[in-house]
Amino acid sequence: MAADIPRTQRGAAPRRAPFASLGRRLGKRGTVAVLLAAMLAAAAAWLYLLVPYTPLTTIPCPFEYVTGYECPGCGLQSSLTNLLALRFKYVLMANLLSPLLLPLFFIMVISWAADLLFDQQLWRLRIPRPLIVAAVVVVLLYGVLRNIPSLHVW
Repeated sequence: MAADIPRTQRGAAPRRAPFASLGRRLGKRGTVAVLLAAMLAAAAAWLYLLVPYTPLTTIPCPFEYVTGYECPGCGLQSSLTNLLALRFKYVLMANLLSPLLLPLFFIMVISWAADLLFDQQLWRLRIPRPLIVAAVVVVLLYGVLRNIPSLHVW
């Protein structure tokens, strides 16, 4: 009998998404549109209401705080802020990997929120292992190169 119940649900009440019925009515495209609009509204509120009136405008990097070196993700928050403010010139200056990492971040957040809130499984990313290894190598290499002052890598 217990073998018929999926392992994630054994002994626990099934998780209910708070907006599951809305997710069924909206469909996948509508869910993505709603979540994207919510993310843009939250980003605009953060950029125009919170940042100008608080002393902490960016979240400090724990890796940089402990080691004194910038991690490969340092500057992504500034890059996102510049992108939201439509200052495209400064997006790459904050972090060279931002055109690769920011879209992945948005895809992951939208996919996670759609599953958690609307009970919609949007994308199942199947990335080939060589591509994952290449991406990890590029990120690590960028993390090393950006801390060599004579190279002037952002």
